[in-house]
Amino acid sequence: MTRSTRARKKLDSAPVQTGKGRGAASMAKLTIRIPNVSWRDGRPRFNPGPKLRKLGYKGEDLRHADGRWMSPQEAAEWAHARATEVAGRRKAKAETGRLPAIRRPRHQTIQGLADEWFESPKFRGGEVKGKRVEAGLSAVTAADYKGKLASLWKYDPALAQEPPPAITPQLAQAIFDRMWEERGLAAARSAVAVLSSLWKWAKARGRGGITLNPWIGLEKPMLEPRLCVWEDFEIAAMVAAADAWGRPEIGDAILFGLFTGQRQNDRLAYERAGTDDAKRLVFRQSKTGAVVAIPAAPQLAARLEAAERRRFSMPLVGRPEGRESQQEADARARRLVIVDETGRRPFLRDWYKHVFMRVREVAARGLVHTSLGTELGPEQPTGTENWRLQPCPSVATKRDQDLRDTAVTWLARAECNVLQIASITGHSLASIHTVLKHYLALHPEMADTAISKLMNWMEQRGSAV
Repeated sequence: MTRSTRARKKLDSAPVQTGKGRGAASMAKLTIRIPNVSWRDGRPRFNPGPKLRKLGYKGEDLRHADGRWMSPQEAAEWAHARATEVAGRRKAKAETGRLPAIRRPRHQTIQGLADEWFESPKFRGGEVKGKRVEAGLSAVTAADYKGKLASLWKYDPALAQEPPPAITPQLAQAIFDRMWEERGLAAARSAVAVLSSLWKWAKARGRGGITLNPWIGLEKPMLEPRLCVWEDFEIAAMVAAADAWGRPEIGDAILFGLFTGQRQNDRLAYERAGTDDAKRLVFRQSKTGAVVAIPAAPQLAARLEAAERRRFSMPLVGRPEGRESQQEADARARRLVIVDETGRRPFLRDWYKHVFMRVREVAARGLVHTSLGTELGPEQPTGTENWRLQPCPSVATKRDQDLRDTAVTWLARAECNVLQIASITGHSLASIHTVLKHYLALHPEMADTAISKLMNWMEQRGSAV
């Protein structure tokens, strides 16, 4: 018995009181039969059969734009209109041989509203109308928004099909609390942030019948800051592991991150010609548009020169983007500084993450000489290993993204001021202060240096204290 049938039998047998004289009552059955509509606790849902599904129809709750469920009469009228639509499409196919597309209001569901949002100038790279110039999101940020909502629809398909006005502040809080419990605080906060941006956009433009943003003002705890700064021996261990494992480009990317403080995506997109007259490395950051010119540290310059020699005769195959031809993609691939040298292609973001994690495992566990050759070190060393590469267990929790904050912290520890740090990493001054607030407490030598400077200043003044 299908869910639709069970729901219908339950409704068909629902008792209704009918009066029969004073003090007397009897029970009668109210039967509601609407083609392809099932009921559950008084809530109607369209459940198309196999033939209708072949025509492109999908199940959907029968609700008004404001979230109210349809009454039996309204559901019957809706079903009649749907049957008329089906008959019209079948007639058109018989006459023309082509089945007309199903047309629905774009923003009758949250997912439909999001699809319309993704086609706006904000996600299409901006728009220029007269004197109005609207900058769009970077490709990376746009992809991040789309990915987070796609993950949310997979997690909660029913939410995607809700009409936007049905989401009240109380329901929004319940959704956040459930996601926090089942997927974690970070996932819940990121999903709510994207939904709040969607609601803000829709409300300002009169889309989806939205009159308030229920995602603002929720009770949602802040995430604990990620207190993770690389130390010099950890950098050295990772670079050595990358070279020993035959993935030197990961070592290049790590030093690139340390000595420039640039985001992973900008490093992977950096081209060899990106230098100025003084041979500084010039970045235009994809997320903020900030331009920074950074002298190459000797260690980084040596790595990049070695990478150039390795790839001098290496044929690289590019991945076409947009309307780019294969020839243009190949030429762009040859210009990149960091590429997948094993696959001989530009790195995809997920693949870079996979290779980085593999190098991290090698660095954490080390490499040992065995009768069969070189193998990954044991998880629990016994002390009898013939090490080719000594393990560095502390790198096991490190991430590539930590390199940007590590660069800020190392520059501060080297007594650079915030303006000097910003000239390299491209951070805003406020962002640098935020990073330092979280990270410098991990390094007590900063306090040692500060007190030493205070003593020198007092001695120069001849302080009586």
